[in-house]
Amino acid sequence: MKSPTWTQTLAERFRKNPRWSAGATVLAVMLILLVVLFARSDSKSSADSFYEVRRGDFLISVVEGGTLEAVNEVVIRSEVEGTARIIYIVPEGTYVSRSNLLVELDSSSSQDAVNQQQINVEKAQFALIQAQQQLDIQKSIVESEIDAAKLKVEFAETDLKKYVEGDALQTRRNAQIEITNIIESLRINEERLEWTEKLYAQGFETKSTLDSHRLAVSQALLKLEQSYTNLWLIETFDEPKRLRTLEAALQEAKENYDRVKLQGERKLAQFEADVQTQTKTLELSQAKLERDRRQLAATKIYAPQDGLVVYSSGGGGDRRFSSESMIEEGAVVRNRQELIKLPDVSEMKLQVKIHESHINQIRTGQPAFVVLDSMPDQRFRGFVAKVAPLPDSSSRWMNPNLKVYATEIRITDRLPDVKPGVSARAEVVITNLAGVLTVPIQSVTTLGGQQVAYVAGNPPKPVPVTVGMYNQKFIEITSGLKEGDRVLLSPPFDTQERDLGGSVMAQGEAAPVVDSNAVARVLSQGRGAVDRGNGMSGFPEGANPGARRGGEGEATGFGAGSPAMRERGPAGDGQSPAIGGPAGAAVSGEERRPRPGGGGGFPNREEILKQFDKNGDGELDEEERAVMREQFGGQRRRGTNAPPAVAPRTGPET
Repeated sequence: MKSPTWTQTLAERFRKNPRWSAGATVLAVMLILLVVLFARSDSKSSADSFYEVRRGDFLISVVEGGTLEAVNEVVIRSEVEGTARIIYIVPEGTYVSRSNLLVELDSSSSQDAVNQQQINVEKAQFALIQAQQQLDIQKSIVESEIDAAKLKVEFAETDLKKYVEGDALQTRRNAQIEITNIIESLRINEERLEWTEKLYAQGFETKSTLDSHRLAVSQALLKLEQSYTNLWLIETFDEPKRLRTLEAALQEAKENYDRVKLQGERKLAQFEADVQTQTKTLELSQAKLERDRRQLAATKIYAPQDGLVVYSSGGGGDRRFSSESMIEEGAVVRNRQELIKLPDVSEMKLQVKIHESHINQIRTGQPAFVVLDSMPDQRFRGFVAKVAPLPDSSSRWMNPNLKVYATEIRITDRLPDVKPGVSARAEVVITNLAGVLTVPIQSVTTLGGQQVAYVAGNPPKPVPVTVGMYNQKFIEITSGLKEGDRVLLSPPFDTQERDLGGSVMAQGEAAPVVDSNAVARVLSQGRGAVDRGNGMSGFPEGANPGARRGGEGEATGFGAGSPAMRERGPAGDGQSPAIGGPAGAAVSGEERRPRPGGGGGFPNREEILKQFDKNGDGELDEEERAVMREQFGGQRRRGTNAPPAVAPRTGPET
């Protein structure tokens, strides 16, 4: 007898136990439903993984968000030196008129300074008056001394002239006259003596008369000798001595006159310097008084024009990273700190920050459209008014590698009643290409040093393409594809072809000949420069120099030359893609590429959205974030730092 088959045995058991029959029926229905669902999911996934190449108009634009500001606004600052406390401030949002009181600061210290300085000014004025009077007195004294010295010089000159032209001649003439008189007297006495001798010889004169006449002649001779001697003494000694004495007196008088003048000038200079010092002291005191009065007046700030009161945020628009206190009553503010802005809301502008990957496409005068977040159904026209030449330094605090450029969008359409500070988005129109082929930007990748797109097939085939311009979603295909082709949205990941390290040279390209000795010299010089610059010892032989800080100032575990290092693309922030110039495109965010032979890389924002954004709104809600955290947590629980198994982001690279 034949043994029953397993189907017969199973049917026999189902007949004996009805519960098994019901359970089997339910299990069969569930299996059928799962098969249907998987079939639909596979078909939908297959349909969603391809994109059909289309031809049409291609708008190239850049969309960025920013804050609405007034084109013309008056900034009210604290003009009080040092710090001051706000004791009154007009409420924010108030419309004020010209000359209305806006802010009142504590004025007690300023009032004390004005009172003290007023006393200093009065003291300086009194000191200046005293110095001027002393100067006048000294001028009179110096003038009198100079006049007396000058008079002495005149007297000495007169005495010298009198002697040379009068006294000396008169003295010599008197001596000569005396000699002449003595000679005449001697001649008379000699004639008388001669007649007396004749008469005495005849007996007519007495001897006494003869003797007296002889004595008279002898005395006349002696007087004549004395007169000649006296004349010689006058000419030889008296006249030169007297002349030299008078000349010395004149010279002394002149020198004394010069001394008196110099002494007078020195004294006057001292008193004049004192006057100038007191004058300068008074001027400084008065200037200080005026400054203190301005400081006192600056404690009350009035509106220079009509406008809307907007408190200054401080700290470059983010109070969280500012050391300045909020603008409110009781707050302490510093000198030149912004307190209030009075914007003119009749003309508005939008301040946005353009990423460095798009800044080369932005030019002043380009058209733009602005949409307010509070009015998403209306758009307003504008244009690019200003583009910053250098990156915005305020954006480097949170992310030092982020390079954005402040750009001003001037709104030309009339806005409704909106206030500054409203959030808005601006779309800068770069160009509009007509009748071009476009594909999603993630459909283009690099394979073997060439930009390719994977065309649908079994299996998908990579086709070399030439790319053109791009925006944040699509990229222009100038050659390589035709309209109607179906390309993969997510190109396959092949570790044999994928450039994991971001190499510059293509696979198979001939390497240049390298002089190992020259390389060693360069490396030794570079190591010595690092040691000298950083005060660090050289790397030991065999050590990994990548263990130091990375090239971008971040602590990494890999060196600059390590293939597993973090590769940061032009986007820098890990969100905005960046494509190379019109000749070639390169899509790269902040992504960590997989290590060769090890765990996978970390997907960027687009890859995460592709996997976890189920509703397709471009953002992750709480439920989707929970799924993402669960999947990442599962990877860590399995003992690896590898990210979830998602398709790595690829794109055209330069």
